[in-house]
Amino acid sequence: MEQCAVRRFFLIVASITGLCYALLVPPFQSPDETAHFYRTAHLASGHLMAEQTADQRLGGQLPKSLAGLYQPFANLRYHYEAKTSQANFLTAWKIPLNPLDTSFLDFPNVGYYAPFPYLFQAGVMRVLLISECRPLVLFYAGRLATLAVWMALVLAAIHLMPFFSKPMAWLALLPSSLFLHASLTGDAVTNGLCFWLLAALLSLIFTEGKIAERPRWLMVGIFIGSAMITLSKPVYFPLVLLVWLVPKSRFSRPAGFYAFAGGLCLANLALMGWWYHYAGGLFIPYGEYNPLFREGVQLNEGVQPHEQLAFVLSHPIGFFKTAMLSYLESGAATVAHYFGKFGWEKNYLPGWMIGLLLLATTWVSASDSSALGQLKNKHRIFFTMIALAMMGALALVLYMQWMPVGADRVMALSGRYFFPVFPLLFLAIGGFFISQKQEGRVWLFCKILLLFSLIWGAWKVIARYYI
Repeated sequence: MEQCAVRRFFLIVASITGLCYALLVPPFQSPDETAHFYRTAHLASGHLMAEQTADQRLGGQLPKSLAGLYQPFANLRYHYEAKTSQANFLTAWKIPLNPLDTSFLDFPNVGYYAPFPYLFQAGVMRVLLISECRPLVLFYAGRLATLAVWMALVLAAIHLMPFFSKPMAWLALLPSSLFLHASLTGDAVTNGLCFWLLAALLSLIFTEGKIAERPRWLMVGIFIGSAMITLSKPVYFPLVLLVWLVPKSRFSRPAGFYAFAGGLCLANLALMGWWYHYAGGLFIPYGEYNPLFREGVQLNEGVQPHEQLAFVLSHPIGFFKTAMLSYLESGAATVAHYFGKFGWEKNYLPGWMIGLLLLATTWVSASDSSALGQLKNKHRIFFTMIALAMMGALALVLYMQWMPVGADRVMALSGRYFFPVFPLLFLAIGGFFISQKQEGRVWLFCKILLLFSLIWGAWKVIARYYI
């Protein structure tokens, strides 16, 4: 009964607030939204991956009008005094699709991504492309489709959670989470899949009964979901390691446990290696990218992923120190990003509100009585270790993709990358120090705070972009 109430709360709040954010935030004001828009439209036109041209560009042949849609809103990014208006939206609305008038559009920072996180949005966009809808309609349809598929995945995750459903819903509803997941981005689907995979594996670990008695779709879903995560964002692969916490008694014999757990991990490792080889061949570094088209496409000078990996392997201790220093220096910003940032500028909720949300998240997690008697110290330690492993993998990948070879810091440790990571840390303190008697009041107070922060977030968007 309580889980139904949590799902209902999530559905209502995410639907209303997500729709509000999706419509309020002007086009292309979320991280890499321009590139994600082009990637989705390119997939909708029948191309699974971006095209690499002979003159060193990565992108696809698309209607020129899609690039034209960016222009009415181009002055907003990094210009904090700039505002948009009804006239900008009217200009954008009047742009016709003209599907036969095409040009090559660059999206090299997402062109080598796996297509899975874009499939649902691309399906919606495909129908609209056939109908020759205006580019502005395509854009907002992509945003709403992104929000819908993310909500469906989170709802499915909450349904599967054997406990800790309230904190999971809370984490999904944080202002920064809704800001991101109500935008046009492939990360929304990946993050939703991570929530679902976490819930599915926890259900195997903590729900009584033999594995053979579980629905076939759940077991198949774990393999397919983990594969999609590994191919889309390899840094979240360590989530798969949760399978080693499944009690052997769930299987008819120990060999079955090792076949299942080992098979899941080895299959994902094999996919990771294959995708690194394939997608790595598509990536074009800034220095090799066509000079006429490499500015403003999110490529950094001096980046050479293969050389950077070789550098890390030859200087493992040095890289460990670099990663540690980077996390220490960016820790406050990363937390602020996670709880109260929107757009890809320095747009934040007030510092005191971010602090309250951090305290409330800790409070909601630690006071969750459903975790009492479920979590043992080995579980808490394992959850923490997996979170740290993902943080290490994230530092490595960002170091390879965004930093010059041998750089002394890892930049761009943005909080939006931690949506699949921090739930494990908060899960590790589940039901830790607050009694069941206080839980009802804690949850009520925190829901009020959450709703207040989401309303404040909407106001911050209006103040930033419109008045």
